[in-house]
Amino acid sequence: MTTSISVRDKLTSLHDFLGQKRESLIKIAPHGTDVDRIIRVALMEAARNERLVECSQSSVYLALAKACELNLVAGGQLHRASLIPMWNKKARTYDAELIIEYTGLMDLVKRSGEVAHFVARVVHENDEFEHHFDLESGDVLKHRVNHDDPGELKLAYAVCYYKDGSRQVEVMSKHQINQIRKSSRSADSGPWVQHTAEMWRKTVIRRICKYLTLTPQATAVIEHDIKTDFQEGSLPDGIDNGHEQRKRDNGIVGSQSVIDVTEQTKPKKRRKSSVKDLVAKAKEADLPEPEEDFTE
Repeated sequence: MTTSISVRDKLTSLHDFLGQKRESLIKIAPHGTDVDRIIRVALMEAARNERLVECSQSSVYLALAKACELNLVAGGQLHRASLIPMWNKKARTYDAELIIEYTGLMDLVKRSGEVAHFVARVVHENDEFEHHFDLESGDVLKHRVNHDDPGELKLAYAVCYYKDGSRQVEVMSKHQINQIRKSSRSADSGPWVQHTAEMWRKTVIRRICKYLTLTPQATAVIEHDIKTDFQEGSLPDGIDNGHEQRKRDNGIVGSQSVIDVTEQTKPKKRRKSSVKDLVAKAKEADLPEPEEDFTE
């Protein structure tokens, strides 16, 4: 009984606190943002998750300020973003963080005006999956899901269909995704553990977004998402799977760099002897001393 009253009191206190910050949130939010709905849904999420009530009120405010700035509702039926309690080791308390869901990233990509359709899916071990590149048709991807016995997660892929009929495909292996997961602030807790498949989708979406034309709002959301998820504020290097080259040549095979596999023999460097050494050798052999350095 004491615990429920304590939680209720903290909810009331959070409600009053956010009410006081309402005008500040309105000033932060772009025109047309429903700030009251963002606050209302956040309080509903806090009522469902006791850990959110335990978060510092300042962290809740900062998370909602970012949600208002990006015009994203944290929670609710659409579930484009979430308020996640993260343990702060230094302060020894929970802080609320705004985490962008993969559905939120997909929604923002579609707002660019150039994208007609967007999908992101995971592949399990027992699924039938094929991905190869064809000179005439480009990326070929076929995926048949095994609903009865899917097995463990194996791959994740995203496909962006542009309005002009072209497509962008991105496929990431389990190893690539796990390498990125290791750099996450919460690799062994939170969404990576509770919603692993969703995080796999989110990871491949972030990768494909490097090659898409995004709105300033979508760019800001992805930058915030990366900064929130990773300690260094950026994705790990060296896991591009060759797609940086494909980005530079814009998908045109003819413009790719040609690798010359012919071994080029480097000329051997002749050892240069100093005049001093030659003079010494000449004396030892009872020969005339050299007058100049003929080794140049």
